[in-house]
Amino acid sequence: MCRRTLLKYSALASTGTLLAGCTGNQEPATTTHGSDTTAGQTDNKSGSSDESSTDGEFTYVTTITPSSLDPMKGSDNLETILLHNVYDPLLYYTNETPPQIQTWLASNWSVDDDNKTYTFELRDDATFHNGDPVTASDVKYSVRRMMDMQQGVSWMWSGILSPENVEIVDEKTVKMTTNEIFAPFPFTLPFLYILNKSQVEANTKSDGQFGANGDYGTEWLEDNDAGSGAYKLAKRDRKQQVVIERNEDWWGTFPDNGYESVTADMVQETATVAGKVKQGAEMSDQWLPLDTYTELAQTDGVKVSAKATFTPFYIYMHTQREPLNDVHVRKAISYAFDYETALNDVMFGDSEHLKGPLPGAMWSHTEDLETYETDLEKAKAELEKSEYSASDIDLTYTYVTGLTTEKNMGLLLQSNLQKLGASVSIEKAPWSKITEMVTSKESTPDMLAIYLSFSYADPDTFLYPAWHSDSHGSWTSASWYQNDRVDELLTKARRTVSKENRIPLYEEAQRVIADEAPALFVMNQATRNALAGSVKGFEDNGITGYRQTFHWLHEG
Repeated sequence: MCRRTLLKYSALASTGTLLAGCTGNQEPATTTHGSDTTAGQTDNKSGSSDESSTDGEFTYVTTITPSSLDPMKGSDNLETILLHNVYDPLLYYTNETPPQIQTWLASNWSVDDDNKTYTFELRDDATFHNGDPVTASDVKYSVRRMMDMQQGVSWMWSGILSPENVEIVDEKTVKMTTNEIFAPFPFTLPFLYILNKSQVEANTKSDGQFGANGDYGTEWLEDNDAGSGAYKLAKRDRKQQVVIERNEDWWGTFPDNGYESVTADMVQETATVAGKVKQGAEMSDQWLPLDTYTELAQTDGVKVSAKATFTPFYIYMHTQREPLNDVHVRKAISYAFDYETALNDVMFGDSEHLKGPLPGAMWSHTEDLETYETDLEKAKAELEKSEYSASDIDLTYTYVTGLTTEKNMGLLLQSNLQKLGASVSIEKAPWSKITEMVTSKESTPDMLAIYLSFSYADPDTFLYPAWHSDSHGSWTSASWYQNDRVDELLTKARRTVSKENRIPLYEEAQRVIADEAPALFVMNQATRNALAGSVKGFEDNGITGYRQTFHWLHEG
């Protein structure tokens, strides 16, 4: 969803050396359990006592520190976890894969015939944590605050939703009219958190960067909340701990043996995270090294969830620079790459080979796409069709500094292309430099390793930023891919409301993109979390933050 999210996704599967031997395999969409030792017993394999809580306290251990708890500023993984558990949006994601949207603060909603006007009827029983009712005025204020501040995930509605087009129909009804038809709009709304207008305004400082709105309550919201969610902010100790406690007056329901409080325990070292899980913490984040998860899966009272949902890894090829401007060169490279080694040795066997540009779990994924498999003879045949010889292929592969998996993928590519007679040099660059490099054709690398981030549950979130020419100049569009038919299909798809009518548009776009091979579609990477054996109800729906919906979890 942002640079920090991307970096964390990329860091998820760091391994020590190229093609390090596997210490264990896990099947996609499975949970690997340790031994049958139950939570609460002692003398486990690590020698640590299992202190898994039985008092309704949940500890989430993470290496991330939130920059902000303001619902209009937060955007990375931990921020989204905390925000969506404290603040309610109008619509919410289910825990299916792919996730669907469901009513939430809005008990009903509808779309007019113009396909731009959305009407939301608010729940009568929803109140903020201070007891104030949730009203249409709060919704309008939240939209205005989001778009005025232009921080966090405001980009989702940039050019789509203007504050003046949010109308208060009555106390419990609000109408939003988008500037143009934008089919994914409902799927963005789970990230538009509704806050208490009167409470924020009462705690707003007059001096600030937002004109008449002063500081918009930003300072106060770092240590207080103005939400209506299942949990409320109880404590924030910067860079160390955030505690949220159950909102007993929440309009929703908690499961039997649900958790009374959740503590986000922030530590710097991944070894400390692993140690705390062994000692009884309920859940780790997803940024540990692969071998650490393997170790934890073998620990009594611990299980590891590993599921490939929506984390595609591409190696972009610069389609507007020689020799990569030749489709046959790109296809030759696509056939030369060793996907099996990438999936089973660089990774640990539980990620999926991408079939085209879209993860298989996303609706409209085209199942019958030709998938590039390793075939050196096909690679040589494609090269013979091109205007170039193998000796003409001298490329640079760039990856984000410190991300070992990306480095190892580059080393594998380098080895593969040597068999073809081509050469690749490997360079690293900090993320800040990479985002500058991709702003122009001249400075964009020949080949660039990128994890795409999953922003909202719609194919548009992957396809438009990566393959529509309007996105050129962004890290999401590092191939500088240009195809008028693909532009037409992707534009039409986001302006077509019917899912049934959108699917063939996306299917055709995927076929064209896959055929022109503007990137190596390497894998859909599995996301992992270590959990205490006592934790029940965890379902990985692939949505950043929503994977950790604490009012779904319970002790068992």
